[in-house]
Amino acid sequence: MKILSRASLLLVCLLAGLVALGPILWAASTSFKATNRIFAVPPELLPQSPTIEHYAKLVAEGVNWAFLNSSAYAVVAVLASLILGATAGYALMRYPVAAKPAVLLVFLGTMAVPGFAVLLPTQMLATSIGLHNTWAILPILYAGHILPFAVWVTRSHFATVPRELEQAAEMDGYSRAEAVWKIVLPGAKPALLAAATFGFLHCWNDYVTGSTMVDSPELRTLQVALIFFQGFHGRDWGSLMAGVIIATIPPVVVFLLFRKFLIGGFADGSVKG
Repeated sequence: MKILSRASLLLVCLLAGLVALGPILWAASTSFKATNRIFAVPPELLPQSPTIEHYAKLVAEGVNWAFLNSSAYAVVAVLASLILGATAGYALMRYPVAAKPAVLLVFLGTMAVPGFAVLLPTQMLATSIGLHNTWAILPILYAGHILPFAVWVTRSHFATVPRELEQAAEMDGYSRAEAVWKIVLPGAKPALLAAATFGFLHCWNDYVTGSTMVDSPELRTLQVALIFFQGFHGRDWGSLMAGVIIATIPPVVVFLLFRKFLIGGFADGSVKG
């Protein structure tokens, strides 16, 4: 019975995995098919004569620059949110802050507000101060979205570092900043990686903010560029699927590498502090 039960569980898992991965595998197969074979009957599960013409077309259309834009926006936003988040998390943990519970609730509350709910006033504000359709607007907004989570998880990890370790370092001649840098931050590495992973996935997968705040083709993110590519070329499915595969690789790699930190960050933030 145990063998049968395990076999049934394995079968269910395989079917679930096939359902989840099926569209991605089909997109990957389509991206390597010649244009005249995409709608072949019967359908080809694997391309008979693989070609990279669709990937070459994406490069010719400048989608590679959109890829670089998305990468740059995500990196800048993540670094800014980690620096500010770790600083704020440490201050909330080590220094007396007036109405500290209320401050923490504000951070949590901002995480519960959907981004599109404040999109219109944000666009109006960005336009009024001259940031709309500039390179800086997306990293600023992305960093703001990531910051509450970064503050929450880093504060939770700072709570596990005994204050006596910092005091001992200061007795050895370290300044407060040196003690934090050499004693506290290394212990917060899981929290920082969790915040960085969450932030990168958020930035990379965004479409609504990127399509609203940026109009110039040279500033578009990859997600936005693919939508425009689809419209301009009348659904060139081969090139569109090639773009989907390119857009899927970075978040999948990041999640597989750092998933344990991301899951641990959510768990720690929910039970500590």
